[in-house]
Amino acid sequence: MTNKFDFVSDMNSLEEYLKSSKNIKICEPFQRECQRFTKIAEEYKNKASCLCNLAEEKVVREEYSVKGEVLHRGYYSPSPIIDIVIGNCNRGKLLKRLTTSSKVVFSYGFDRLNRLILVKNKTDDSISTTEVIEYYQNIALGITFSPDFLITQICEEIYEDNKIMFLSQASFAAGSRIFNLHHEAFTYGSLGIRSSDFYIYNPDMPLLQHQQYHFQHDDEGYLSKYTVTEFQGESVWEDHVFDVRIKRKI
Repeated sequence: MTNKFDFVSDMNSLEEYLKSSKNIKICEPFQRECQRFTKIAEEYKNKASCLCNLAEEKVVREEYSVKGEVLHRGYYSPSPIIDIVIGNCNRGKLLKRLTTSSKVVFSYGFDRLNRLILVKNKTDDSISTTEVIEYYQNIALGITFSPDFLITQICEEIYEDNKIMFLSQASFAAGSRIFNLHHEAFTYGSLGIRSSDFYIYNPDMPLLQHQQYHFQHDDEGYLSKYTVTEFQGESVWEDHVFDVRIKRKI
């Protein structure tokens, strides 16, 4: 059992670290990213209704999924490995047919180029959020709105040769203040994905968490194992090898 004096000491140490020049320097790039996403939110905040209507008009095909509610976009989560390295992150599954008993969590709208452009997250038969995804060369930018058209999240994906290289997700409170920034960076080898860096930034503290994952593939090219190292603190499971229990080629 943790001694209350140890707890107070740990809290004091954390407070000192948060104020340290080392922590401030580590957080600086992510603070700049928060400022950039805040500017993007400012550009889009009064365009919600128009964006959603235009996206609806461009939809030529729809799909539906069940479960997957813990992940952004559920089945079509832009992160190729988040459901592998984080527990209880089921993507859900696509429905082959829609029936009156189907408990739809996400509906997906695709344009004539087969690009995902509209995602609706449903709760108790009503829409809780709507995401409009726009494409600019190798960048996909998703703006998620609440039913009253406040921005709840901005998701930016950057691709090279059809591989995702960077993924950033800024979560907003009251449509204007970022309370969490999630960033993923990927590297690839001849067999597929080689490593992924996960960053979670809390701008209010400020505090950055950083985990790095290294992947192995089997003879058929499927992900087979991975290791993880945690930075800015004591290493966690650095020498432990985890099995990949989801059959996936990346």
